[in-house]
Amino acid sequence: MKIKITKLKEKMLSVFQEKFTAKEAEIITEYLIWAEMSGIKTQGMIKLIGAEPLQDIEPKHAIKIERDTKLSQLINAGGAPAPLVSSIATDTVITKSKQYGFGIVGVHNTFSSNGSQAYYVEKIAKMGLIGFMCSRSPAATSAFGSIDPLFGTNPFGVAFPTQEEPLVFDMATSAITWYGLILAKARGEKIPKNVAIDVNGAITTDPAKAMEGSLLSFDKSYKGSTIGALVEVLAGPLVSSAYIDNKTFKEEWGSLFIALNPNLLVDAEKFKSSCSDLIKKIKNSRKKKGVTEIRLPGERSKTEYKKTLTSGFVDIDEVILKKLKFI
Repeated sequence: MKIKITKLKEKMLSVFQEKFTAKEAEIITEYLIWAEMSGIKTQGMIKLIGAEPLQDIEPKHAIKIERDTKLSQLINAGGAPAPLVSSIATDTVITKSKQYGFGIVGVHNTFSSNGSQAYYVEKIAKMGLIGFMCSRSPAATSAFGSIDPLFGTNPFGVAFPTQEEPLVFDMATSAITWYGLILAKARGEKIPKNVAIDVNGAITTDPAKAMEGSLLSFDKSYKGSTIGALVEVLAGPLVSSAYIDNKTFKEEWGSLFIALNPNLLVDAEKFKSSCSDLIKKIKNSRKKKGVTEIRLPGERSKTEYKKTLTSGFVDIDEVILKKLKFI
């Protein structure tokens, strides 16, 4: 259902301002509207419904800085919504990298998913820096050969500055996102085959059974499982967060943010020029039969965002709008 962007923002701000400051509400709302405008439906307003609605989160304490050096910082989120704390971490890692060439920030004790990693790493790249981040979430994905949920959906994102818009890559290491299950369940739809198993290890297309069972890695092989495990380490033990939290730890989300100034190794402008040339070479390469355009990661969402911005209206799932009583 089409809804005016300004009207949607107004409604969302009023929801978040019931428990958060005006500035905090603005930060969270900005991310969610960006996700919807970019067409990333599993990482947008779907996070306002389900078992852990963002607007119902009650932080246990104020955000604390537990460690701080000129290059690094460790943030205790105090149970705050991840989009809020992740935006703060992104600003911090940019500042450190701009000043010293490199910055690394860890976040733990976060409640909720931070959404699309592209949103944060693109902000870093727009400052002329190379951005990387990864996040772990409560156990939901099995390791290769296992049927137990061990890792989170564990996404990672990378962005590089170019002479034009940043080159952005963002993916979950699971075959489907957790909120993909929530959205399918809310719509009364089945999920694709071979992305999840039930509690006994049998392939299922029922989102409810998948929630009780486990997701599979994105490639269903040991390689995808290993990448998921790597994210579990980087966004778990390295940032003092939980890991494989189905039994030992209470549920927790952790994230790692890195910003690198290309000037540490090469001339920054030359680097951006080379990245633009790299993109050009990829897009101008010979196409397979039936392929009309070679599309790079992130292009579809950027095109959708610009189209939505021009129209002034964003398409929101009617199921979500009704649950939130926005219509």
